[in-house]
Amino acid sequence: MSTMDMNAADTAANGHAGSTGDGSPNRLLAQSLLLNVAAPLAVFYGLRAAGVGLWWAVVASAVPPTAEALLTVVRERRVGTLGILVLSMVALGAALSAVTGSPRFMFAKDGWMTGVVGLVFLGTLLRGQPVVFRLLSSVARGNRRAELERNWRTSPTFRRLMRLLTAVWGMGLLLDSVVRVVLAYTLPIDSVMLVTTLQYVALFVGLEIFSRRYGRAPSRIAAVRDEAATAAAA
Repeated sequence: MSTMDMNAADTAANGHAGSTGDGSPNRLLAQSLLLNVAAPLAVFYGLRAAGVGLWWAVVASAVPPTAEALLTVVRERRVGTLGILVLSMVALGAALSAVTGSPRFMFAKDGWMTGVVGLVFLGTLLRGQPVVFRLLSSVARGNRRAELERNWRTSPTFRRLMRLLTAVWGMGLLLDSVVRVVLAYTLPIDSVMLVTTLQYVALFVGLEIFSRRYGRAPSRIAAVRDEAATAAAA
């Protein structure tokens, strides 16, 4: 589950900017929940029921979200901002898993990696374009990408939206990181996967609902369009 949060961030980027996203956010959300939540739980507890050792069950449970992350890179046909972060998390997770045989460490490792992603989100607020805007740009095509770039140049409201959502997701990922690490070392070991997944789903759904409602507020969408139109007419 070490790449779960990057996959979630990609899904959120597609879904929360109502006037700027394209595709089918509901389909992407369903796919993300299937591969990042349901599949890892099924693999982990299915293997444990079959008598497979804890360490191997943890390793196997990471296959579905990792596969989705790599397929995302293949689908985009280039290694952009999202691809770099995804591949970095996959490589780091594999390296850390190879040097320890402790399932608790492996669960905690996912929390530490989530914290790194959260810090990356917040770090992009200090200079340049925030990561939510970069994610949106990396998955957009043609006219939609041109619209995103135009909104970034011409609309202060749009820029504030991208920065706010980046900050909210960054803080959310940091919170998720702390909770995962604490749970990894305090819960009964076979309960860690279920409980951390449930808390992740609750956090993700909360962030997603906030992002969609805030990003799709009619007044905010109208302000972005008006500012872009004013700049074009100037």
